[in-house]
Amino acid sequence: MAQCALHAAVIRGVVIEHQTGRPLARVLVVASPVTGTPGASQSVRTNANGAFEFPPVVAGAYLISASKRGFAPAQYGQKQYRAAGIPIVVENDSTPFLNMRLQHFGAITGVIVDENEVGMPEHDVVAYRNTRPPKLAGKAITDDRGVYRIWGLEPGSYIVRTLAKKFDDGGYLPTFSREATRLDEAHPVDVQLDQSTESVSVRPLPGSLMTVAGQALTPANVGAVTLTLVSELGVETAMSDGSGNFQFNPQAPGAYELYASAEGNSKRGQGSVAGYRPLVVDRDRTDYRISLTVVPDVRFVLETPKGQPIDPRTAQVVIRARRKDLSGEGAMQSTQLGFNPVKMVPGRWELALAPSLNYYVAGFTGPKSDDAERGRPDGWNEIVISGSNNNEQVKFVLSSSPGKIRGTVTNGRDPVAGAPVFLEAYDPAQQRRLTEVAIGRTDTRGQFQFAGLAPGKYRILSSFEFQSPEQSQMDAANARVLSVEEGADLTSDLDLFVIR
Repeated sequence: MAQCALHAAVIRGVVIEHQTGRPLARVLVVASPVTGTPGASQSVRTNANGAFEFPPVVAGAYLISASKRGFAPAQYGQKQYRAAGIPIVVENDSTPFLNMRLQHFGAITGVIVDENEVGMPEHDVVAYRNTRPPKLAGKAITDDRGVYRIWGLEPGSYIVRTLAKKFDDGGYLPTFSREATRLDEAHPVDVQLDQSTESVSVRPLPGSLMTVAGQALTPANVGAVTLTLVSELGVETAMSDGSGNFQFNPQAPGAYELYASAEGNSKRGQGSVAGYRPLVVDRDRTDYRISLTVVPDVRFVLETPKGQPIDPRTAQVVIRARRKDLSGEGAMQSTQLGFNPVKMVPGRWELALAPSLNYYVAGFTGPKSDDAERGRPDGWNEIVISGSNNNEQVKFVLSSSPGKIRGTVTNGRDPVAGAPVFLEAYDPAQQRRLTEVAIGRTDTRGQFQFAGLAPGKYRILSSFEFQSPEQSQMDAANARVLSVEEGADLTSDLDLFVIR
């Protein structure tokens, strides 16, 4: 063991603040070995002088990353934020010294003023990523002068909006920057690392807010109900009283989704109950009703393309699920399938099977709404659990002849270790991405492999320029188009793409 340590490499370095050059203490630094390099990931923290040092490591290639609250995480060798880090290659007895810089996240500041340009204290302000639907990125409350600051923002385009506020003599509507109530009229603002985007001020528009209240109808012996009101631009939660009555803060007119959940009396054998219904808020109403029923069972069925059943335990199938509502997609949950049904609360869901080396998803059926998005079955599939049927069924058709793509990434001459490789299921006719981009890295020999692929068209690209490229970036890089047939084993060597 001592002899091995004598011939090991030692990775050390320092982390400093990008703007000032001051050392940063207590930064978490992680060294992850590239596939083909023995050993596991290691992590250390910088000392008061910003210095770090890993225990001796074996020769190979390592990806080094650094993170600290309030700062954008960085990878050693990356050209810019959202670019991929470049692994360092260490030899026995070498002692590389790394200099890493961390940049502060961006911020948006401004003033919320009333009709007379006087600052409004204690007014809620939120920032969204400028996507459709918008993604909540941060929030703040104004000080006594109406000034706010929303921090911790990644670089990109944002929209700023005040929340509704009611007074005894009236109220203010949720209002976007530049005095707009509609999302398509909102004024976007750009955010950069290490910078504050200033003077993003809003004058909320006076207007009528709607009462949203009603009653949650539950089985007997069920406790208080948690109700969640969801719109395209946010989520609000309220609790019912002992009779199931509920009321939300006054809301702006628009489309909403209402979710309800409660725990039953376990001593009486009652399980969880839940409910879901869409709403259109266009006037004051105190008579909304939502019925809660026992959380329904969803039975998952696996079949071959010829209709023969597949034992989920033998196939070792993992189902991925995420809630989908007006505000976007929720966090992903993973469950290993067995013969027992899975309880899923009412509402909209997206389902997908985890990638496998042994099969691909050739077909999908499940309870859907008429306007549900329909993509490739090997991607995310939308379903709607109504709650009225306690035995919903979802079926995946699995083929045991998936395709495979392998190859080597070179810089025009030599293999490149630890190079990111991106694989995108693609529809050339509609020129659109069909599922999420699959991301891998080459091993120490520059080799990569994607397995468990469904038949169809794919685009593939290798580059350190991105951590996860957008479709437009795949277009600009002229990503190679490949056609995968059932059971195919394709070889496609790639040249490393570099933006000149």
